[in-house]
Amino acid sequence: MHARLWVLILLPLMVSTANGTDIYKCTDRNGTVSYGDAPCPSQKTTLLHKETVEEADQAKHERMINALDAMIDGGHLDEARTFAAANGASAHFQERVQANVIREQEQRRQEVAQDAEARRANEAAGQARQQQAIQDQQARFAQIDAEQEKFRKEHWTEIKQQHPEEVLHDQSPTFNRARGKWCSVNKDDGSTVCQ
Repeated sequence: MHARLWVLILLPLMVSTANGTDIYKCTDRNGTVSYGDAPCPSQKTTLLHKETVEEADQAKHERMINALDAMIDGGHLDEARTFAAANGASAHFQERVQANVIREQEQRRQEVAQDAEARRANEAAGQARQQQAIQDQQARFAQIDAEQEKFRKEHWTEIKQQHPEEVLHDQSPTFNRARGKWCSVNKDDGSTVCQ
C-alpha cells in the first residue's frame, strides 16, 4: 500500500517534460517581451534555448535523487531501498543511510556531552551553594560568639555575682564552633580564652 502511494506521489517527479527547460522569447503586437517555457500562440516566438538530452537526463536524475532523499528523510527506508534499486541509485541510498546514521550518532554524542556538562554545572552550583551556606553559618557563629563575649566583658562583674555557678561552668573548656577550638571564659574579665 505504502509503495503504491509513493509511486503515485513520485511518478510526476520522474517524468521528464520535453519542454521543461526550453526557453522562449515572446513578443506581442505592441512590442512587449515575455519569456516562458512554451511557445506563445499568436505572438512572435523565438526559441532561445532548447533542452539537450544531457540536460533532460541530468534533470531526471536530480528529480530521482531528490525523491529518494525525501523517502529516506521521511523514514520510509524499505520503499526507498526498492526505489533506489529500480533506478540504479543503490549506492546513493547506502551513502545517505550511512550519513544519517553518522549524523544521528553525532547528535547523540552531543546530547550526552551536553547532559554531562549540565550535570557538572549543577553539581558545581550545588557545591557552591553548600559552601556558601557553610560560610554563612560560620559567619553567624562568629557574630554570635563576638556578641556573647562583648556582653560578658561588659557585664562580667554582675554575671559573677548573680550566676556564680555558670561562671564556674564556663571555666571548663568547651568546643567553640565559631573559632574551631576548645575555649573557656577568663575568670578575671569574661573574655574567651582558647587553647
